[in-house]
Amino acid sequence: MILKSFISFIYKLPSKIINKILIEYEELIYPLNKRHEQLLESYESCGFEKNRKSYINILNKTLKKLKYPLYSESLGMYSEHLVIFACISNNKKFIKNILEIGTYDGKCASILSDLFPSATITTVDLNDDDPIFRESYSRGRNVDKFIRKRNYILSKNKKINFVKNNSLALTNLKNFPKQDLIWVDGSHGYPVVASDITNSIRLMKKNGILMCDDIWQTTKKNDHLYVSTAGFETLLAFSKANILENIFFRKRIGKKFNNDKKFVSFSRLYNS
Repeated sequence: MILKSFISFIYKLPSKIINKILIEYEELIYPLNKRHEQLLESYESCGFEKNRKSYINILNKTLKKLKYPLYSESLGMYSEHLVIFACISNNKKFIKNILEIGTYDGKCASILSDLFPSATITTVDLNDDDPIFRESYSRGRNVDKFIRKRNYILSKNKKINFVKNNSLALTNLKNFPKQDLIWVDGSHGYPVVASDITNSIRLMKKNGILMCDDIWQTTKKNDHLYVSTAGFETLLAFSKANILENIFFRKRIGKKFNNDKKFVSFSRLYNS
């Protein structure tokens, strides 16, 4: 009876208060120190040192050079993938060709180019007049301003090749160099992400790295663009077929993201 009354009381509280209670509960069950240790174990599983602070320092040098805000997972599109890129740049000297699927505002491509100064970067996104491009990410009425700003960022680096095309067109690519690092950050649902991952496997070098953003292992809903288990299911299928070895990093570890079950995947070809 007491429990029932307590639950009834909780449900009558304003949603903001309920969310704060849930955040504190999640923190009690799965505290920051455990999330941080799990993240460091992911780096170790990839064969890297567990020195995340040094990777963030490397990243911040690049961000400062590009006049971007220093790293904080609370800022915009910043998340663990940037720290992993910095880690790879510190450990792997063979990165010569990078493919990015999903250009967004061009900042990620510019960060990659600075972290890997010897690399040629090909970044692929939908045509400017594609309805999905124009309406996604709340671009709407500001889409033309968004395009001008993106194009300016990309034009500042001659080693970035911007390809305006549906990523599904990668299926028809011929004479395209094998890639050392591939970053998949396009549509996150079926059928696109499954095709992007499949094409990436075909295009990556034997010792290459494939990374994917916004990998949901479980979710209450699925859509074509943002929230979907499609990426995880596709990676898992290739793992079961002994084609990919996958490691998953929590996308963000801060307190307010504790209930956010998104991951960044890090994959290599099996026995590469």
